[in-house]
Parts: sequence; C-alpha cells; structure tokens
Amino acid sequence: MADNKDSIFEPALEKKVEISYDSLPNSTFEDVNLGGAKFSNVNLKNANFDDVNMDEALFNNISMKGGKFTDIYMVDAGFLGVNLSGSRFGCSIMNNVEFKNPDLKNSQFIHCDLSGVEINECKIDGLKIDGVDIAKLLEQHNKNEQK
Repeated sequence: MADNKDSIFEPALEKKVEISYDSLPNSTFEDVNLGGAKFSNVNLKNANFDDVNMDEALFNNISMKGGKFTDIYMVDAGFLGVNLSGSRFGCSIMNNVEFKNPDLKNSQFIHCDLSGVEINECKIDGLKIDGVDIAKLLEQHNKNEQK
C-alpha cells in the first residue's frame, strides 16, 4: 500500500503538462489554472464550463452547435466569420455593438431597446418595424425631400 504522503498532489508553479492522443471523458477540473493553454482537435461535447475566466481567449474553427451561453460577460468581444443561424439572444446587454457585414436575413428583434441605433448602407428589402415597410417609408421620405 502506498504511503499517504506519496498520493497527495501538490501543485507546482509553471508546471507544463502535455496530453496527446488520450481520452479523459467525464473528468473534472476544479481550481485549475490553464492560462495560456492550447487545445487542438479536442472533443468537449457536453462539457460544462462554470465560473471560468476566458478573457482574451481565441476560438477558431469551433463547433458550438446547440451551445447555451448564460450570464456571460463578453465586453469588447469580436465575432468574425461566425454562423449564428437559428441562435437566440434574450435578456442580453449589447450596448455600443457594431455589426459589420453580417447577414441578418429573417431575424426578429422583439422587445428591444434600439435607442440611438444607426443603420447605414444596409440592404433593407422587406425590413418592417411594427408592420411598417421601411423601404417604402424611406422611398416616400426621399420623394418628399426632393420637392
């Protein structure tokens, strides 16, 4: 039988661990510092992340189909080349957000505070606000401006 003091884990500072071609399903990691870690070709399906600091993390070529994000602080986050089809955003704070070149076709904005929102150089065919066709409204506005 092993001596009890031999089985006690003492964390080392700046310890580097490399795990390759291994399977660790149903593992639990608690109070672990993985700052600067790199994950490549990793399966985290059904993983649960709770109280995790991912400041300045980079997510590239990631599948998060069916993922749920609650109580997330994503200030100054960038979403480039992201497919959010079928996604829902509720009870979210999105102040000072810039949407540049997104495809928002067939999206719905319900009970939103759009105060101070600017829409410039956007394709708005079929855009309706409270049932009003905005393209037709702008067309009428432009005719009145020309008079």
